[in-house]
Amino acid sequence: MKKLLSYLGVFILSIKILFFHHAFAARPLATDDAWTVEKGQFQLELGFDTTRQDNHDRELNPSVTLSYGLLERMDFGIGSGYLFLHPKEGKSENGLSDTEVKLKYRWMDEKDWIPALATSGILKIPAASRSKGLGSGQTDFRINAIATKNLSKRLVLHLNLGYTFIGEDKVDNELNYSLGAQFILTDKWTLVGEIVGVNNMNGRKGDDPSSGLLGAYYLITDKIIWDAGVEIGVSKTAPDFRLTTGLTFLFKP
Repeated sequence: MKKLLSYLGVFILSIKILFFHHAFAARPLATDDAWTVEKGQFQLELGFDTTRQDNHDRELNPSVTLSYGLLERMDFGIGSGYLFLHPKEGKSENGLSDTEVKLKYRWMDEKDWIPALATSGILKIPAASRSKGLGSGQTDFRINAIATKNLSKRLVLHLNLGYTFIGEDKVDNELNYSLGAQFILTDKWTLVGEIVGVNNMNGRKGDDPSSGLLGAYYLITDKIIWDAGVEIGVSKTAPDFRLTTGLTFLFKP
């Protein structure tokens, strides 16, 4: 389950879309959108998550992600964080989390009934300590297909379907999926929700984690956004809950 949190904890891009009259998927959603960061613009995301596992182990995870618009339809991001593990029994540990590098390309803009489409590749670099139980110590790679569709001026859906190649020995690859929704309340407030899950590709449905999240974001200014959300485990292998909050900054050099 820690691997799922690693994938979901960081690299959620493209908040700039709101300012160009598009809806976007960003913090606190794990579901990505089909849009990309504006060419020449930076996006800085600061996040803080607290998680309680089913066995009552607790995790704290401050994180940072920096993204940049390389081309009109392509952006690049890199992010990492710091993990504090507090098991119900045993010794607490802390240290750097794994680093993730992401490249996303938008193939098609939304038109009539056709959704906007994009593809992203995410490389997990094993920076977290395996001996401390903070990571697997192996490199993973995920490819993700993304679709975004505006159903109305206020309601937008985002669909993700991905496949993760796991570098750790004797661990099956994963099928990742999520469905996110956004409902724009006002010029400042937007409600968000999603369902995310993983198929471990091992033939056992009982250990496939899935969860749901509800949250919101608020535009402090046109370049600073605050967000918050709560994620609740649906399956037994998912965490009991995860609380997340963060800030996103947009700027050009």
